[in-house]
Amino acid sequence: MNGKAWLLAMIVAAAPAVAADMPQAVDLSADAGRASASGVPLLLVVTREDCGFCERLKRRVVVPMILSDEYETRVIIRELNIDSDSPVIDFDGRSVRPFSVADRYDALFTPTVLLVGPRGEDLDERLIGINNDEMYLFYLDQAIERAAAQIDRGIR
Repeated sequence: MNGKAWLLAMIVAAAPAVAADMPQAVDLSADAGRASASGVPLLLVVTREDCGFCERLKRRVVVPMILSDEYETRVIIRELNIDSDSPVIDFDGRSVRPFSVADRYDALFTPTVLLVGPRGEDLDERLIGINNDEMYLFYLDQAIERAAAQIDRGIR
């Protein structure tokens, strides 16, 4: 087990019930502005209520990423719960339902992880579902690196 996987495994073991502590998508326009100013991608974790795989992804991968502080300067992470009735400000500054944002990306199968740029554009292939936690983190790390490289090159 590599160092990153070991660290995440220890965080998961020490804090098994922290999945609810993910930052929620509230104002994607403002988040995109912060991402643009920092030169990092925005990672959207599309979830829904009563989705066991969503909870697994949050508990075993995403929340440990947040708690590790290793990703703090690499990506801005937000959860987009498509079952929520709370409005979200989209990338165009409009108040919409979270379902509408996910539908824009054709990301209604949950969990789906999107890496987007400052205008809401896709920066890399989405990750859909979860099976192996360690391999998922490996693929997610690679996707974050590719998305950051897209931003650095100013391609998107």
